[in-house]
Amino acid sequence: MRLSFAIAAFGCAALLSGVISTPAAAQVEVVSEVTTTGLDVVAQPAVPGRFVLNAAVRTDYGAGVADGRIVFYDLSTSTVLGWTDAARPSLTVDGLAPGRHLLRADYAGSASRLPLVVLPSQSAEVALDVLVKPRLILSSSNPAPAPGAVVTLTAAVTGSHGPPTGMVSFRDGDRVIAAHVPLDRTGQATFTTSALDNGIGGVVVIYEGDCHYAPAAAQIGPTEDGALALAATPRM
Repeated sequence: MRLSFAIAAFGCAALLSGVISTPAAAQVEVVSEVTTTGLDVVAQPAVPGRFVLNAAVRTDYGAGVADGRIVFYDLSTSTVLGWTDAARPSLTVDGLAPGRHLLRADYAGSASRLPLVVLPSQSAEVALDVLVKPRLILSSSNPAPAPGAVVTLTAAVTGSHGPPTGMVSFRDGDRVIAAHVPLDRTGQATFTTSALDNGIGGVVVIYEGDCHYAPAAAQIGPTEDGALALAATPRM
């Protein structure tokens, strides 16, 4: 009798011990944060054709994100320009072909800080027009005209992306003598005048650019032998 009681008591204790030692199923609530991604493109004038892509990822609370990958796309050519970490969200790009590019930044999100999940997002598409530097030459029908003489000025714009379009303006010093003269199909524009104050030394032509070519300026001046030379840095 005593033995049966002892066995029963031992079995009850073992059952209670098993119930107490069994861990309860843990329940973790996942919290998600919505993000928005912005993209800004900045040209670098010191290096023609170089652009810096700056992405900014924000949560609904206005704060930035600590990690996660940002991928930069050129949708016009279906290429990946590169990727960075969200902690350093800038990418320098060189060598984009002339023309219009549609760029986008995609943030991949992050689950590195569970139970917090940072959701992915995409920026709006940003249009970037990559322009070619044209070659601009200004010439005169008379290298040394007398005061009041009739002179025909010719501006010729050429480049590697086909014949340039758009307009040029002619200036004599600070005075505009012909504004917005259209280029013809060969990229040339002419202007005839007899109202140059100081010969052709102060004449400057300004090309306004188009969707492929960047603006440019040039001038001509007489050399010692009377020929005309293109000035490398026109006086503006």
